[in-house]
Amino acid sequence: MWYNVCMKRLTIILTLFLFFINASIAAPEKTVKKDMKVLTTDGFSMCATLEYPKSKQKEYSTVVFLHSLGYSSEWWEGLPEEFLDNGYAVLKIDLRGHGASVYNSKLVRLSWKSMTNTAYSKYPTDVIKVIEQVKSDNKKEFFNNWAIVGSDIGASTGILVANKIAYKPKTIVMLSPVVSTKGLYIPVKLAELDNIDILTISGDGDTQGQNAQEYLKKFAQSQFAIYISESRSSGMIMLKKDKSLISFIKSWVDQYLK
Repeated sequence: MWYNVCMKRLTIILTLFLFFINASIAAPEKTVKKDMKVLTTDGFSMCATLEYPKSKQKEYSTVVFLHSLGYSSEWWEGLPEEFLDNGYAVLKIDLRGHGASVYNSKLVRLSWKSMTNTAYSKYPTDVIKVIEQVKSDNKKEFFNNWAIVGSDIGASTGILVANKIAYKPKTIVMLSPVVSTKGLYIPVKLAELDNIDILTISGDGDTQGQNAQEYLKKFAQSQFAIYISESRSSGMIMLKKDKSLISFIKSWVDQYLK
């Protein structure tokens, strides 16, 4: 009796094991995912992830994600997946001092908490360096048709990147925008951007973000849309509190990249 019970349990366990093994083998990967390490001009190691739907197409519309201060690329909730599921390529970058991008040229760990404004001023060139690496390392084209989604310091970095890079993004989405943070002052650079429409989003309880929206709008040369989320939080946390933002941001980007 005891032997029969043990054999039945073993049979069930083996059946479940084989089921999961077969399922993993049978299910082909739907995307290509490439983890990147890019050395900046001062030897800092920038980490990023490029992911795109697996297909034979040679060109993708791409969304670059630049996260909030103190966070990392892991905090974007389901937003990158929403774009991937709809045929976009996604480039998520850990900004200097955040996530996996924390080692300088001497392999000393550097956190955003101890960084000076001089280090933060390198954010735009860091991001451009990663984008250029994507272009040089891949036969597929990702930056003929692209957009930036950034949150607070990532949003500021996005404006500065768009101002500096030769091949301009079609649109920029700014979550909880700021006028100036860690020495990154953006109104003047925003005023120099032509033909780039911008969507800004702040939470209902984010007075600082709402004030920044109104102030920055004065400098915009193209459409500068202001949206107030029902969420009372700010930055990337809004995506967790207000799930409707994911489809809303996707719909905005679709206007420019589809």
